[in-house]
Amino acid sequence: MASFDPKYSNYPVFTSEPKPFMTTAMWRYEDLKKYAYRLRDVIDPEMTDRVTIHLENPGIKKLAPEFPAPSTPTMYGGIQIIGPKDKPPAHRHLTNAFRVGLEFPPEGGYTTVNGIRIKIQKGDVVLTPSMTWHDHGNYGNDYAFWYDGLDAPLTLWLGVEWYAFLKDIQGKLFQDVIGTEVDIEGKYSYNFLPVSEPKQEINPVWYYPYKKIKETLTMMAEKGKADPHRDVSLELINPQDGGPAFPTMSLRYYLIRPGVTTRPFQATESLIVFPVEGSGTVIVGDEQRKYSLKDHDFLTLPPWSKYQIVNESKEPLILFVQSDAPVYKKLGKYREMAY
Repeated sequence: MASFDPKYSNYPVFTSEPKPFMTTAMWRYEDLKKYAYRLRDVIDPEMTDRVTIHLENPGIKKLAPEFPAPSTPTMYGGIQIIGPKDKPPAHRHLTNAFRVGLEFPPEGGYTTVNGIRIKIQKGDVVLTPSMTWHDHGNYGNDYAFWYDGLDAPLTLWLGVEWYAFLKDIQGKLFQDVIGTEVDIEGKYSYNFLPVSEPKQEINPVWYYPYKKIKETLTMMAEKGKADPHRDVSLELINPQDGGPAFPTMSLRYYLIRPGVTTRPFQATESLIVFPVEGSGTVIVGDEQRKYSLKDHDFLTLPPWSKYQIVNESKEPLILFVQSDAPVYKKLGKYREMAY
């Protein structure tokens, strides 16, 4: 008897190898920016406190048309536009979230997390972990853009979201500022872990400055510390346990040196990838589909996608990579194949 009859379903459960309903998808940053500017022109600021362009995966939307804004089965990605006078009220949610700086006026922007005001510039990673209060703003006189990454689809599938505004809990729109990113760097930047502070359920490091990330990647590249499948790579970790930044998401930076083509690799993880600096090509599948990326173009890869990264330019390609590998590992379903 056949294990799958297309008369009754478009999605077989039992397959000889993973066949995810999510599809490979790509978005050009310049197109996303145009949409963001258009939204700012037509949306009344009184109607919404945040203006974001979602990276919706067409394969997931085909399966579940009413599913709100999934980029992968477990992760969300989108770009947010922040005007010079924007000051969205503080809120919190069970969903883990973070942002990566894309484009700013010289003065930069900020995110306040549980009272710690963190300045954010291009490439910086700022975490807003589960149930932390957060609000944000723009220090400059021009629009700012950052990437928002969340595990919201996973939270939605599980049906366990909690969401609240600070004004409904404490009666005020914004948090009192009790510190800055300097406080985070001072505690954790030199492999320190304060003994006097109890271990937290969430990652206490909410700020990963791109300047330090790039310095480390460059130093590793100069010393030849490379991997055939990711070239030079770093993962942002939780110093309390040495694990990923979030229990549900791994946040990484890859530096692909000029002239390098990585070896093919595939794993049971979905990915959202974009260049922070440089340009390159991601080659996907045995059919060798090519996706050319430059600054802040976005690519999503389904689980078990075989891919390579190519840098044919004369400058390093620095990629930000968001992965849900921690979910697969915790469930005992992580597999990888290196060629």
